[in-house]
Amino acid sequence: MVFWDDKTIHVWGGTFTEPVTRDYRVSICTTCMGRAHDVKVTLPKNLADNADYANVEFVILDYNSPDDLEDWMRRNMREQIESGRVAYYKTTEPTCYSMCHSRNVAFLAATGEVVNNVDADNWTGAGFAAYVNRLANQQPRRAVFAKGRRNLRGRIGFWRDEFIDLLGGYDERFVGRGPDDRDLFNRAVLHGFTLMWFGGGYGTRLLTDRAGDLLLRNYADKHRTGTEKRNERLSKESLSRGESRANAGRRWGAARLVKNFREEIEVGQ
Repeated sequence: MVFWDDKTIHVWGGTFTEPVTRDYRVSICTTCMGRAHDVKVTLPKNLADNADYANVEFVILDYNSPDDLEDWMRRNMREQIESGRVAYYKTTEPTCYSMCHSRNVAFLAATGEVVNNVDADNWTGAGFAAYVNRLANQQPRRAVFAKGRRNLRGRIGFWRDEFIDLLGGYDERFVGRGPDDRDLFNRAVLHGFTLMWFGGGYGTRLLTDRAGDLLLRNYADKHRTGTEKRNERLSKESLSRGESRANAGRRWGAARLVKNFREEIEVGQ
């Protein structure tokens, strides 16, 4: 059961009718395992492109990345970390990459009222955080902030409390690729969320021919087609039962983290 037609989705019409009365804290979250080469390119540019919005934080989750991500963050992001504009979290627990668990950890660690995923190889686009805040002022509850109905991959956000309390995060039963974002979106549809789309001017991708191979290399199960079919089946079964909240009856997003190289914290629901 997939909820993609206009009869089941509440879609914002594209016209702003509400004034911007609050500058919500917007967290832009990126998870990284073996993708330091992308972060080195995208993070400085994304920081510059969002310099117009003061109440933003870039959450970088080092998901036990085997490359030089930590050293690069120490050398190049110290000033941004000290200002609170960047929050760097590291966990040494994972041996393999989990799209769902890593994003859950990042969203739980974030301090923003609005949390958005931006993949390591994604440009936010100029003024992205300010635009998301404008969307949040337009739809202050039950909102999905996404590029569009079908362009969800790595480009989706929520009110943080609703992501936790209503949706129960990403479904951590999923192993490997897909359909993590689509499943989350479909569960939001069951709750009557409104799609607040930000369109093609934001969330573009750094052109690289290595992203798919690198992700697959870090997964526990590298049989992409098989894991996608299994995850799709799990998602459809849950949705057909009307289950709009994931991870029921189990702890999710759990991790021990070191924040900004020194502070030990734990997250999890």
